[in-house]
Amino acid sequence: MTDVVADTRFIRHALPPRICHLDRLLHALKARDLDGIVATTALNVYYLTSFNGVAHKSDEPRPYAVIISRHQPDHPILVIAEYYLASFLTQPSWVEDVRPFRGVMLPIDRPPEQDEIERFIPKDAAGVDWIAQARKRYAFSQAEAMRQALSDLKLDQGRVAFDDMGFGVRLDIEGMTVTDGYDPMMFARAVKTETEIGLLERSTALNETAIRRTMAAWDKGATWRDLNRAYAIAVSELGGFVRDPGGMVWGHPRGADPTLMLSNCLEDSEVKPGTHVMFDCHGTLDLYCWDGGKTWVVEGEPEAGAKTFSDATGKVAQMLVDEMKPGVRISELQTKGRDIYRKEGVPDPGLALVFFHGLGLSHMDVELTTADGQPNGDWMLEENMMAPVHLLYPGGEHERIWLEDVIHVTKDGGRPLFSWGFDPLIR
Repeated sequence: MTDVVADTRFIRHALPPRICHLDRLLHALKARDLDGIVATTALNVYYLTSFNGVAHKSDEPRPYAVIISRHQPDHPILVIAEYYLASFLTQPSWVEDVRPFRGVMLPIDRPPEQDEIERFIPKDAAGVDWIAQARKRYAFSQAEAMRQALSDLKLDQGRVAFDDMGFGVRLDIEGMTVTDGYDPMMFARAVKTETEIGLLERSTALNETAIRRTMAAWDKGATWRDLNRAYAIAVSELGGFVRDPGGMVWGHPRGADPTLMLSNCLEDSEVKPGTHVMFDCHGTLDLYCWDGGKTWVVEGEPEAGAKTFSDATGKVAQMLVDEMKPGVRISELQTKGRDIYRKEGVPDPGLALVFFHGLGLSHMDVELTTADGQPNGDWMLEENMMAPVHLLYPGGEHERIWLEDVIHVTKDGGRPLFSWGFDPLIR
């Protein structure tokens, strides 16, 4: 082990039993005339229960589901494969009604038996109250456990939202109306709890540290593939995770080519001195996303036209951060951003990209359709949203200027999570 892993800021610990914004979820259910919601996707289950399961892949049948009734919000139920049961002994959850079902590990060539659950219960936990209740509710299939839980909450005759409608359809409960649960969940996730804000501050700090380490790892002759690898190594050493195929998002055309393109992580040309590297990096820590970065001028600084683009971008960023208050719509910010570029004398303000999205457990966390059925493309900022600001003035490899900062929306304006300001990185 090397000393680079000694940064204790990013060591993972157990989370609070509840990190979700339950009141907003209940509000969303009432506004849409829904009796309850069933979450089965990994991120939503984590959001609602604090459970982060190891090993499961996104396109596999999901071995967990959390059920919340609007009429009994203090009685959530978690249905989960029995092999995950012991996880809750180290990561507590506010959900106390945990109902295990017989999972894929046990043999299908023999009849199921009720005492098989004991294989998954640690000896020193046998007397824990919720474990004892879970033992009594052991079911031989997920569908059986789900039908019983929905019946117990009186949702089997109600309007129930599912974040995966196919899961709800496959349950085939005759009296239950299955609806789409994407927007209610995104409405709840859009505004962050205090715990979530702390997790996003932490993940952003990891990204900033990893970018600085990547810069320090560059040497003459290094390629884009080397840079991507250096970033992934830095993230891993710090305790974070990047998604296959890589964590650096923007592509970097060479020469005077101003094309906007994303990386496919196959680029292997040399990163030469003077190159404008656009660090837009994605990854997660405790499943909470980081995003962003800014321009690094390799062994140099912005010159000629690039200096104008850089200065203008910094002024746009500062204006936008000041203006990011509750009640402001994204289109208003875009208009104001282009106006600043125009005033600063860039050749064609219309070429500048000024865009936003939510950030949390995904790079969206904003509902697509409001409770009254209207498209939510031009969404409105709310206090304690996280909304990354993206600014790009395109150009060739010695001109392009990129800046993305993660902004915490407060009643007094935006609070940037990066510590390094809006000027390009220079080394």
